[in-house]
Amino acid sequence: MDRLSPFDFVELCCGGKIKLSRSEEKAVERGRAVLEEAIRSGGEYYAVNTGVGALLDRRIPPVKMLEFQENLVLSHACGVGKPLEECIVKGMMLHMILNLKSGYSGIRPETLELLVEMFNRNIIPVVPEKGSLGASGDLIPQAHIALAMIGRGRIFRMPYATCSTIEEFDRHNLRPVKLQMGEAIALLNGTSLMTSLMAFAVVYAKNLITTAHIAAAMSIAALGGNHEAFDFTPQKWNRRVYRDVSADFIRFLLSSKKQHFKDEAGIKNKRQKPYSLRCSPRVLGSFLEALCRYVWPVVSDEINNFSGNPEIFLESEMVAQGRDNFHGQSLAQAADALAVVLANLSGISERRIDKLLNGSAKGLPSFLMRSSGLNTGLMIVQYTA
Repeated sequence: MDRLSPFDFVELCCGGKIKLSRSEEKAVERGRAVLEEAIRSGGEYYAVNTGVGALLDRRIPPVKMLEFQENLVLSHACGVGKPLEECIVKGMMLHMILNLKSGYSGIRPETLELLVEMFNRNIIPVVPEKGSLGASGDLIPQAHIALAMIGRGRIFRMPYATCSTIEEFDRHNLRPVKLQMGEAIALLNGTSLMTSLMAFAVVYAKNLITTAHIAAAMSIAALGGNHEAFDFTPQKWNRRVYRDVSADFIRFLLSSKKQHFKDEAGIKNKRQKPYSLRCSPRVLGSFLEALCRYVWPVVSDEINNFSGNPEIFLESEMVAQGRDNFHGQSLAQAADALAVVLANLSGISERRIDKLLNGSAKGLPSFLMRSSGLNTGLMIVQYTA
């Protein structure tokens, strides 16, 4: 798999299949060999042969290494709340596969192969929605994926119905994996839930902004907006690229109504129109700017970045510790930015709804109801907005 865009990511989650290339398989094999050699050489590596968190100074005896793997998964699989949507869990699985196939985590090929099989066969673990630590990555949600891989937990059978993991594995002739040294932390550490949520969010946002332009153009047409507000020649040094893109799109959508504005609205259409109409390109363009220049690139990078710790460098055969790959700050800031511009988009939309319903527009009765009083029309719809 080459570098994935958010569109590619979402498309794979909605029915796509994964097949590792031979070079990816070799990278996984090499990463595992580097980790095993580092342990044989007597090195001490966090969460591989040491405890975690406040117990990081506790060395795990070699004879307890396999038991430690299972204990780590079981202790971290403590999420609460409603199950995440299946598509979001598939996104988590996909992001974990993207991380593990790099060879930087030290996972064994057979462990990764099981996760790929689960993804391709739509065997989706039940993952509670609450538990992500953000600053410490998605340890708890990812632990629920690992829980299924060792034969524990539950699997979605159909919408709103689940079954035991073992029952679903038997249906597909699959067997749980017995995690070996270092594999638990490889599966738990990362930003897979945050990345999955944001990948879907930015794809939905790109679809939404198209719909928002269409809704704006329809409102402008219905309210007799001035077409010339979107038909301008900018000053020489003005650079509002995304505002101009938005204005061009609204002008295109209104092009079939241009004659109507000229013939019927006449001179009245030359007046200054409400901000919610004539300033639509500024608000919608600002949304596009935040999405395309900031949020989308951040999410694209995180989809393709390695987010684990420890991190294996294949060329130098070094196992690096204390990395910050798992920290969710960049995604959190992008999510906050997206939330702000979504709120602004909603705000201007609500103001146009008010203009359509308040009875001030020529030809549009209050609440779009001719017999108002007996029927409230769309009054309460505007309250909801």
